[in-house]
Amino acid sequence: MLSAAQLAHILSLVQKKFHLDSDLEITLEANPEDLTDSRLQDYSHVGINRLSIGTQAFNDEKLNLLSRKHTAAESLASVERARHWFKNISIDLIFGTEGETLSDWEQELETAVSLSPEHISAYSLTVEPFTRLSKLIERGKRAHPSEALQTEMFLLAMNVLETHGFEHYEVSNYARPNFRSRHNSSYWERVSYLGFGPSAHSFFRQDGKEIRTANAPRLHRYLENPHGIEDFRETLSDFDRFNETVLLSLRRQEGLALELLQKKFNFAALHFQTLNQTLANFERNGLIMRETKTIKLTRKGFTLADTIASELFITEHQQPDEAFRTRSNTSCQFNL
Repeated sequence: MLSAAQLAHILSLVQKKFHLDSDLEITLEANPEDLTDSRLQDYSHVGINRLSIGTQAFNDEKLNLLSRKHTAAESLASVERARHWFKNISIDLIFGTEGETLSDWEQELETAVSLSPEHISAYSLTVEPFTRLSKLIERGKRAHPSEALQTEMFLLAMNVLETHGFEHYEVSNYARPNFRSRHNSSYWERVSYLGFGPSAHSFFRQDGKEIRTANAPRLHRYLENPHGIEDFRETLSDFDRFNETVLLSLRRQEGLALELLQKKFNFAALHFQTLNQTLANFERNGLIMRETKTIKLTRKGFTLADTIASELFITEHQQPDEAFRTRSNTSCQFNL
């Protein structure tokens, strides 16, 4: 929605206020129907060096089911046009739409690979509450996605993309060597980040605390008072930090470093006793594998990544009293 001139102005403000690395990655997300030759040229000239294109599919029927405005031809053409101006291109794909077969999905993957992107994100279709899709399913006009078929599609994506040289570095993300998404990697590694504008989220550390904030979503409110736009603020507890670390680490190729986890969260010593039993069960069922002191998900495990992580969480009802929260020697029992 912003012109290249507006983007250039934003980037110039960032350059004035922050020290930037010389090899900075600047990503722009865009829809295929918006990527004209002139826009692509302008984007590259203002300093954007990575383009993330929301292709979603290369099939008109599937795009129609996803309520996308662009066509399959525009999906293909946008990536091919972008190649003239960008050396780092990512495309998004969705699988598991109504009527889609395993063969259909394989063809989508092969088409994506033929475009030679540096990065591919592949997401299973999820039904969010109160969306148009959820309402259509409730009325019986659309079928709910098949979880069994989506699992097969997920495994197929791993096989096809890894065969073509892509690194499966996060549950839904694949990259050529040295082309991982830097900004997404920062979120998964729990690095501080700043978000500007309506609805933007931020995460930072201050006075030994970890804080998340979110801006109000309405543009008019943001324009009225840009300095007082914060709509949400949360200071993460030790338990929040523990659970986030477990969840995000397991989703990544590097896995969960147990020894580092124990050192960082020594308040949860008793929890680790039960956690080890749970991990042993997962290992017996072929969901995880141990490499030295690191836990990694198997291919089968990746299909259940969030479920596995949730079994390792310290949940709300397990939280000890305030004395334990402040790392006293108070004993406490955890039960997963």
